[in-house]
Amino acid sequence: MIKNNQTFGISLAVCVFTLVASTALAQTTSMPQSFTLSSTERLAYDATKGQGYVSIAGGNEVAFAIAAAPGDYRVTATVGAGRTTLWAEDRRLVTGPVVVPAGQTRDVSFIVNVRNAIMATAEQDATKAPRVGLRGDEPDGRNWDDMLTVSASGPDKALLALKVEPVQVRRILLAGDSTVSDQAGSDFASWGQMLPRFVGGDVVVANHARGGETMKSFVTSLRWDKLLSETRAGDIVIIQFGHNDEKKQWPRTYLGADGAYGAYLAAFVAEVRQRGAQPVLVTPVARRFFENGKIRNTHEGYDAAVRDTAQKLGVPVIDLTALSTSFYETLGSERSALAFGNRGQDKTHHNAYGAWAIACLAAGELKTLDLGLVIDAPDCAPAPKDFEIGAGDWPLMRTPEQPKQAAEPVPVK
Repeated sequence: MIKNNQTFGISLAVCVFTLVASTALAQTTSMPQSFTLSSTERLAYDATKGQGYVSIAGGNEVAFAIAAAPGDYRVTATVGAGRTTLWAEDRRLVTGPVVVPAGQTRDVSFIVNVRNAIMATAEQDATKAPRVGLRGDEPDGRNWDDMLTVSASGPDKALLALKVEPVQVRRILLAGDSTVSDQAGSDFASWGQMLPRFVGGDVVVANHARGGETMKSFVTSLRWDKLLSETRAGDIVIIQFGHNDEKKQWPRTYLGADGAYGAYLAAFVAEVRQRGAQPVLVTPVARRFFENGKIRNTHEGYDAAVRDTAQKLGVPVIDLTALSTSFYETLGSERSALAFGNRGQDKTHHNAYGAWAIACLAAGELKTLDLGLVIDAPDCAPAPKDFEIGAGDWPLMRTPEQPKQAAEPVPVK
């Protein structure tokens, strides 16, 4: 929800922090907390105050973090004049570029899911409780840190104020691999991190996907347990695997398309339904391998297993294999490289443009499934030159020294 405001009665250039209590926002209170951000003095995050900036040195974003207990939060961001794009946590797109005329401000409202890696229950000592197995740069990231982070990017990065209020809303929980997960390093992106931009109303996207995951490893790393522990009756759980489950060179986690893969999908569906939630199965997004002008289906058998399992169990299905294949073929073998990471050299992982387009296609399918969602799905296949997010809007949230860093982003042409 976006609305215009009158210009502040004081100069925006001299706004200062409004300090709040040092403890994390408690889910038990409904009192909103307000933060006025300074455009001149950007103090680093202070754990004793529970607030501060976490932007990386030399980065192209303004990122402000607030101590927050696990849960969901309605955030109202006040944006000043110019062009600004808003992200949450590890680069989840919550609002596309907001362009505000000179002398005006605008309020933008969205909902953010916050979690940590602790698996504690009310009866457990949190210091002794099991923890989700974090890998790569996750321990240094923003998804598991007991903070709510909002990031502003774009030419103006005009983030002026935040109001944060704990809420309990319906959740869309995502389980999957790197083509679904929140990607925070360089130009790699996934459709899962773009999905919040297309979902409106009192619904939040909680992305539990992680690069390199299979259904087996999702269980053994306790990610599936963590997701289920945060699933309530009426929630939606979207499940997309296949990219890594199909790798025979990973014998410990390999699942055959003609048997075990479908059985694992069925087990996941049963557990979601056991909690009164709605499962949605998704076929793996296609890789970009062209043969004679057509995409070769590297997931052959696995996409069929998803469709067969969904039909047998009466589960909604989104055929991203087919949708992404059509998207690439429409662009063609050469121009489709503009939708992929590492300057198009990667054939599996998307950049911002490709991830946005795939998320839009997925959102459009969600809209047809009669799940009671408010979906904004515009033209899902804009020409690369018409893509709403430019290179300057794409924030870098990892330093080059951190793991999994890829090539720097370049403008889409």
